[in-house]
Amino acid sequence: MDFHPASTGSVLAFRAIVAVVVMAFLWAVLRTYGRGRVFVTAFAILTVWLGALTVLVAGGKMTSLPLNGLPFFFGPILIICSAAALSPFGGRLATNVPLAALVGFQAFRLPLELVLHEWAAQGTIPESMTWTGQNWDIVSGITALVCAPLAARHPTAATIANVVGFALLLNVMRVAVMSSPVPFGWGQQPPLLLAFHLPYALIGPVCVGGALFGHLVLTRALWTKR
Repeated sequence: MDFHPASTGSVLAFRAIVAVVVMAFLWAVLRTYGRGRVFVTAFAILTVWLGALTVLVAGGKMTSLPLNGLPFFFGPILIICSAAALSPFGGRLATNVPLAALVGFQAFRLPLELVLHEWAAQGTIPESMTWTGQNWDIVSGITALVCAPLAARHPTAATIANVVGFALLLNVMRVAVMSSPVPFGWGQQPPLLLAFHLPYALIGPVCVGGALFGHLVLTRALWTKR
């Protein structure tokens, strides 16, 4: 499958967004647990997970797996991020990280959507993955920016941001799967091939996984406050 690489500038912007998401997660763990065993363990698990994905993608082994390896790409994202957020680890983050920070974290989706829009214009991804197609996740980033300053005094603002962001995240996942080269997909041209190339593949575990983890932890925080 032919893949048209994106421009150097847009890839650098994407790398910066990935770095910010990773650092935000590590900051939350550090704030909650300090520089102890939990922080080291979380850092090690994250490193191993991203390293294993990098090896799988770089080795070109994805396409030899069933459904082009996409279940092995998306499956761990859903399982690992959900399990971590719903565990006591996620519960501690929910009670120790400020509500405004949990809401504001999702703002990374605004610049990410701008990068995706540029990639679509360059022919790197299908138009279905942008707001001119069926991915309206840019609204999540804007909502997070607006609601984060209000979240501490008005938890309803955090709830609104969480509901809007979660719903649009589920839609993004739907559009990503249907835009990929799977038998039941939409047959988009070009198909969505980010999962098969680096560093683009990091959008899955870091950006999608980070957004999912963040929403589940925010949900637990709001539930605790209720």
